[in-house]
Amino acid sequence: MVSIYSINYGIAEGDGLPPKGKIKGTVADARSKEPLEYATVALYHANENTLITGAITDYLGHFKLDRPVEGEYYLLITFMGLKDLKSNSFKVSVNQTNINLGNFYLKSASKDLGEVEVVAKRAAVEFKIDKKVINVDKQLTADAGTAVDILENVPSVQVDIEGNVSLRGSTGFTVLIDGKPTILEPSDALRQIPSSSIENIEIITNPSAKYEPDGATGIINIITKKNYLDGLSGIVNMNVGTYGHLGGDLQLSYRLNKFNFIFGANYNQRSRPGDVINERQTFYNDTIFNINSYGDTERQFDRNGFRLGVEYNPTKNDFISLAGRYGTWDMTNNSTLLYEDWTMPETDFFSYNSFDETQRGGSYYSLDGVYQHNFSKKNDEPQPKGMKKGKGKKPEMKSANQHNIKLELNYRKRDSDEFTINEIRDLSDNLLGGKKNVEKGPSQSVRINIDYTLPLKKKNKFEAGLHTRNGRSTDITELWLYNAETGDIEFVSEFSNETSYERNIYAVYALYAGYLGEFGYQAGLRSEYTFRKIMMTGEEAFTLNRFDFFPTIHLSYNLPHDQQLMTSYSRRINRPRGYQLEPFITWQDAYNVRQGNPDLKPEYVDSFDMGYLLKFGDNFLSLEGYYRVTHDKIERVSSVYQENVMLHTNENVGQDFSLGVEAMLSLGVTKWWDLSLSGNLYNYKIKGVLYDAAFDRESTNWSTRINNTFTLWKNGQLQLSSRYNSKTVTAQGTSSGNYTVDGAFKVSFLDRQLTANLQARDIFGTSLREHTTEGEGFITYYKYNPISPTFVVTISYRFNNFKMNRKSGGENGGGDDDF
Repeated sequence: MVSIYSINYGIAEGDGLPPKGKIKGTVADARSKEPLEYATVALYHANENTLITGAITDYLGHFKLDRPVEGEYYLLITFMGLKDLKSNSFKVSVNQTNINLGNFYLKSASKDLGEVEVVAKRAAVEFKIDKKVINVDKQLTADAGTAVDILENVPSVQVDIEGNVSLRGSTGFTVLIDGKPTILEPSDALRQIPSSSIENIEIITNPSAKYEPDGATGIINIITKKNYLDGLSGIVNMNVGTYGHLGGDLQLSYRLNKFNFIFGANYNQRSRPGDVINERQTFYNDTIFNINSYGDTERQFDRNGFRLGVEYNPTKNDFISLAGRYGTWDMTNNSTLLYEDWTMPETDFFSYNSFDETQRGGSYYSLDGVYQHNFSKKNDEPQPKGMKKGKGKKPEMKSANQHNIKLELNYRKRDSDEFTINEIRDLSDNLLGGKKNVEKGPSQSVRINIDYTLPLKKKNKFEAGLHTRNGRSTDITELWLYNAETGDIEFVSEFSNETSYERNIYAVYALYAGYLGEFGYQAGLRSEYTFRKIMMTGEEAFTLNRFDFFPTIHLSYNLPHDQQLMTSYSRRINRPRGYQLEPFITWQDAYNVRQGNPDLKPEYVDSFDMGYLLKFGDNFLSLEGYYRVTHDKIERVSSVYQENVMLHTNENVGQDFSLGVEAMLSLGVTKWWDLSLSGNLYNYKIKGVLYDAAFDRESTNWSTRINNTFTLWKNGQLQLSSRYNSKTVTAQGTSSGNYTVDGAFKVSFLDRQLTANLQARDIFGTSLREHTTEGEGFITYYKYNPISPTFVVTISYRFNNFKMNRKSGGENGGGDDDF
């Protein structure tokens, strides 16, 4: 057989020398959009069907062919396991030097597609040995929202009416963005990320020793969309909806050979009006104080951000990136409430209006640098001439067992400002009094990580690393009181304080992973040293020196007929937030004060998981059992501070226990109907000692999610999603259950480059929240009913620089969608 790499040109131009110039392009996997290394690219003369020359793609999927003489040609691209791709013919003229043919996508060759166009489907959830991967393109009802809206339909995750996220019933989790930490609080960080920029979300309930152990229930890792192919690609989204919903985002990626330039920007505002009821009884010196409030409230969220980055592959084995983010956020809560205030037995009765404005926001920015070096293998050299077409290897750049070393540097800074203004006026609108509470201050952190991976044998690996975290922050609290006689607002130094925090964490870890036949295993150990210092106005410094150890283990076994068993254990830590440690009184509004606890201990968590996965065709059934024990459980507790004023603080109340099972069924009912059903049933128990009194509370909690997606025609989809969360208990109270239904209708145009999506959220207005709290000397009841439904329309346009139509294998004539 004659090699395509040994054929010379049959015709010469000019002085008998081959023409100068190149034919260039990129080859990628149609599903993952990742470049294919070692794909075979052959150039044929269109009229004679004779082979002219050929090449093999490099690690970026690039190919270069010497420009042939003037004429008409086509390409035949092959790769083992993927379907051959034959391009449309193109002309080469004398005045052309370099010709860029753009991007070519190779589809799977596992089925004979014939004349039928098949749009590849990804499962809504994919399972791996240590994580669940949520594919965001399946969440049509979250198209114009943020990461929070996506998580509302994700197993293991609950979202309350204010957008606060919990993972398996706990708000103690860690948020990562592309594997990197954020300086924002978890729920705040998730509100900042537009859903259109997210490729998938990883839910890691038992992370390995490689990850930081912070977060009682694990990690939510947001993976953003990326472009692997040459040229300009991007997506533009615009959305508008009821109650002032307005937003948009732009993401651009320009890849030129070894460089990739990234730019992103987003803006979003939305509000959530509703009705609120708050009833409270306090018992103080043989008197019962009653205070009830009713009225309107409106929560508004505004955010915007920018992202810049550059990636560089100087060689096949080296990768460098530098990226920066800047953004601002603002959350406002305005309420107008009618208060009824009376006492018993005196029966004094007083009515007045309270006008409250709470604003919390600020700015943040981050800088990230990454350098990774992959050590060469003997089989990394280019294939010799004469390699048979279609016998290329799969690219190894993404292999979990790649021998490499990686250095990461992260810098985070945030300036936050929060204030609450409370004005009390009589029914004639005369000012009676009020307060202004201020909390502000900067925080910053620096992280340096060095990670090393050494493959052993074919499937085993050893990993080790050194991690450092250094954080500084300042928290300033101020209280201002209205003087009813002068109308002025006066500073109160007694309740104004400044606190500085310093925390340094140094960690080392090692893990070993491998396979013994169908049995997979991974075991690791992480050790951390923590130094913490808290300095406050007029107080001695509080210091902490502590060593911790965090073991992890993951096991899996592949059963016959596409079945798999998985089990894991990890020890984790949930560290107190800075404001939870401040020992002084901070007024939050006219009826609530907060006090931190400098003796607060971190929570230590023992987490056990066991899972079973059954695949049948494109469907799957998963069952996951889990058991979690939290030691030194931190609870927000309340007590009476003075007449009609509640004191809120944090205490280590004891232990809590969660024993439960999660189930998920993903089923293609028909060709046009996909069903995803998931449920979580667990027993929750909390016991300990609070205010010198023992307590033991227990509840059986459950939640369900049903997601139906109907393909009405080729480019039209309808999705209906519903979810229910049952009531649950806390150390001092009970939260009610809630149920909601969302819907979305999505239509695509222009070969799926342009899409329109109409969403309706909380269609039946059932997402109200209620909770009661009871303790020594008080009883409270709270109810919030948001105005529903809400509607949002989203228009999205995806584009790239390549316009040439191509057909696969010369058979089905279907064009390939470009990213």
